[in-house]
Amino acid sequence: MKENEKISLLLRHADRDDIPQGSFGNEILLNEKGKQNAQCFGEQLLERKINRIFTSPVGRCVQTAEFITKGYRSSIEIIETNALGAPGLHIKDEKIAGEFLLQYGIDEMYKRFIQFENIPGIPNINELNNRITNFINENTTENGTTIFITHDMLIAFYHFSINKKVYKKDNWINYLTGLTFRNNELARN
Repeated sequence: MKENEKISLLLRHADRDDIPQGSFGNEILLNEKGKQNAQCFGEQLLERKINRIFTSPVGRCVQTAEFITKGYRSSIEIIETNALGAPGLHIKDEKIAGEFLLQYGIDEMYKRFIQFENIPGIPNINELNNRITNFINENTTENGTTIFITHDMLIAFYHFSINKKVYKKDNWINYLTGLTFRNNELARN
């Protein structure tokens, strides 16, 4: 990484146990493997300048940020924001989208999104892209790496909005993976 680049890392939180059926799972925290992996991830960043970490306020995302910081062995500002989850920029109406998710599940929601179908409580593809792109660009303001910790659904929807990348069971977004952007060059629709 060059020191004169602005890098944005949009990451899924670290490992957690399964979310119970019929639940949003906001209460599910990192398991021991997730804590260890997040700390190791932080250790891998030692040679980089980390500006700050923005995170969903959901506990497992905040824990991920804390364990990354622990592994980085230096203080990193952690900023909790609803933009990355609870509800998130990929949700327009939390109540309506939540009811749809509980009734049909994430697989059906994602299938409809990539087929350009209207999903109750979810912004259309262009609005979603603009909302997330603007948030990342507005918060990646200095050279070095800015980390954004969120959930797989936001990353899957956003990646599709950028270049029509489709995720399936065999290539779904793993823990502590996501998207990397350089110098605020994000796709805008």
